[in-house]
Amino acid sequence: MTTTSHSADYVLTGTFTRRALQLLRHAMRTQRRRFWTAITAAAVFSILVVAFGTLLGQITDDVVIPGISGDPIKGVWGEYTQDPVKAILLAGSVFVAIGIANAVLVGVRRAVQGSAVAGVGARHRQVVADALASLPLGWHRKNPSGRMLSAMSSDSETATDTLHPFAFTVGSFVMMFAAGASMWIMDPWLAVTGLAVVPVIFAINVVYERVITPKWDKGQSLRSEVSTIAHESFEGGTVVKALGAEESETERFARSTYALRDADTKVGRTSAWFEPMMDLVVPLGSVALMIVGAHRAAEGAVTVGNVVSAIYLVTLLAVPIRGLGWLLGQMPQALVAFRRVGEIAQAATEVDEPGHLAVPTDGAGALHFVNADIGADDGDGELVVIVKDVSLELEPGTITALVGPTGAGKSTLALAATRLARPTVGKVTLDGTDLADVEELGKHVALVPQTAFVFAGTVRDNVTLGENYSDDLVWDALKRAQVLDVVEELSQGDLKGLDAVLAERGMNLSGGQRQRVALARALVREPRVLVLDDATSAVDPRVERDILTGLSASGRGPTVLLVAYRLASITLADRVIHIDQGRVVDAGTHAELIARDPGYRSLVFAYEEDSKRQAQEEAERVE
Repeated sequence: MTTTSHSADYVLTGTFTRRALQLLRHAMRTQRRRFWTAITAAAVFSILVVAFGTLLGQITDDVVIPGISGDPIKGVWGEYTQDPVKAILLAGSVFVAIGIANAVLVGVRRAVQGSAVAGVGARHRQVVADALASLPLGWHRKNPSGRMLSAMSSDSETATDTLHPFAFTVGSFVMMFAAGASMWIMDPWLAVTGLAVVPVIFAINVVYERVITPKWDKGQSLRSEVSTIAHESFEGGTVVKALGAEESETERFARSTYALRDADTKVGRTSAWFEPMMDLVVPLGSVALMIVGAHRAAEGAVTVGNVVSAIYLVTLLAVPIRGLGWLLGQMPQALVAFRRVGEIAQAATEVDEPGHLAVPTDGAGALHFVNADIGADDGDGELVVIVKDVSLELEPGTITALVGPTGAGKSTLALAATRLARPTVGKVTLDGTDLADVEELGKHVALVPQTAFVFAGTVRDNVTLGENYSDDLVWDALKRAQVLDVVEELSQGDLKGLDAVLAERGMNLSGGQRQRVALARALVREPRVLVLDDATSAVDPRVERDILTGLSASGRGPTVLLVAYRLASITLADRVIHIDQGRVVDAGTHAELIARDPGYRSLVFAYEEDSKRQAQEEAERVE
């Protein structure tokens, strides 16, 4: 199922009742067979319970009262025996049979419903996971990581809380109608009095929903905030300790957790008055029924057994009404959580594989920008133009360096080569084919970002990412990325070579080593175009030079688009593009731009001074 269809499933509109029904309908579609099985079991259970209550009244009139007064046993029981003891035992056996049947039905309902609820929760998590591939980069920039973590965990869980009593609640409606019908047959006044509790319950819930929804929404947002701070603390632990910021970071986390505590406390206080009021309704209804029943019995309109049955049925309704109260009480929170999952599905607007035209996969690719304005997603689905009127030609097998000050638009231009940023005007082509139409672009273009992510696992797993590449190809990629020595250093015991283990987030690697592993991950795929977004910034300059020269040394290297901040990298490029304030200022060789572009010349001299400073610091460390 596509992300678009996922988002349509999570659209909630209208009143509270309408939105609640939409949530339940979504669950029914997701686990149709299991929910219907559980509902059927609950409905049969409810009918048997009402039958039990009706029989209780009949036995009171036909067996118990005649047995005490010495009158003949009446009804079907009297047809079998006039012995009060035997009649009661016979009636008791019927009650036992009903009890055994109900026990089996309860077991079936709980088991099947539990698996159905788990299936719906898994669906929510899968929707969030599927959305990851289609969320625009702008969404990730705008939303904290805790937002995604919260959707995957607490939101997905909370959205299913109201489903646990769902089948039982549907059975409760069957019980209400059956009980109402049974009491109506006995006496309409008993039925009206006994079922008067139902509208009262719904009225209480309407008030509760309006009060609790904003409080619960705030609590869920604060959960995301707590997850974000915790995630940042894990990721930035080294920085926090190195700068002695433990106390301020602890205080920041404490403020967030205390705010969440206060929000949850307000939710708890609101729920504290809701549940007792729900518990109070049924006893009050029973008292009212006793009064009306006594009056109707005195008039001879009903029997004592009718009143006993009616009181029993109304008292029995306390359990399903409690279940209904639980469902209604959890529904506001579930709707908030369901909406938050849906917001992520609806934000996943990018098509995973929009291309449909096959392009030859042999040899380096020719990448052209044709009068292109490049836009980036602002996080709300709107494109904001970052780079304007770009016309560039990257010939096969060449290295092109993008140079410019911070914020000039270099990364946006580089991302356009991978379809992660899109042209709003003009186009970007690969071998003459519009990049938007290229099928399986990942087989042609590979991106290595500045921030290299390393997974916990073996070297092989990190390079192949589960794809079927031979060990020879993996070793070759590691060699071209100048990371063979790192792999040897990681070897321990039987875990050596490609089976050497990398720690979570590559914590047993330096920054430059992580970048080289990420580069090997791209090279093993033998891309025709390789985009390096400052991907060697932490790599030793000499190693960086060996990597860049090695890419084209064999004659089978890719076309390279390089975001460069080092003079050594720039001088290795066949062509340099100077970008400033979202526009291409000049393009040519390094020597040509030094001669004619004052802005470029000033920028490069600054890079050169920085390179000299770094070289001096390294020499001092060696001494």
